[in-house]
Amino acid sequence: MDIIHLLDIFGTFFFAISGSLAANDKKLDAFGVTFIAFITAVGGGTTRDLVLDLHPLVWIKDATILVVIASGVLVAMVFKKYIIHLRRTLFLFDSIGIGFFTIMGMKKALLLSHVSPLVAILMGMVSATFG
Repeated sequence: MDIIHLLDIFGTFFFAISGSLAANDKKLDAFGVTFIAFITAVGGGTTRDLVLDLHPLVWIKDATILVVIASGVLVAMVFKKYIIHLRRTLFLFDSIGIGFFTIMGMKKALLLSHVSPLVAILMGMVSATFG
């Protein structure tokens, strides 16, 4: 496992926790919390890959992503009362994740010969914020 894949896993995990907490604030049931966590964790990358016509989608190709999201949901549910006190820290991790996923989205787009640098910048933004 390379460092990029490991960072991707950690980013997905923290985004899943963030989505879980946001859904929990809205008093959603377990299904709703899991769905919002999933969208938060992989929504941007999925949107980017669909726009760029890249298949299969990462979370379909690598089931580890689904396990990581489920783990994030479980951690958020079990340790909610402790995690809530770390909102500022989670905001920091969320910000780092946004930066990382922006760079990864741009890199993925730039590796395609038909994508201009301007489109790559937009795909970086989509990767980081459409979740």
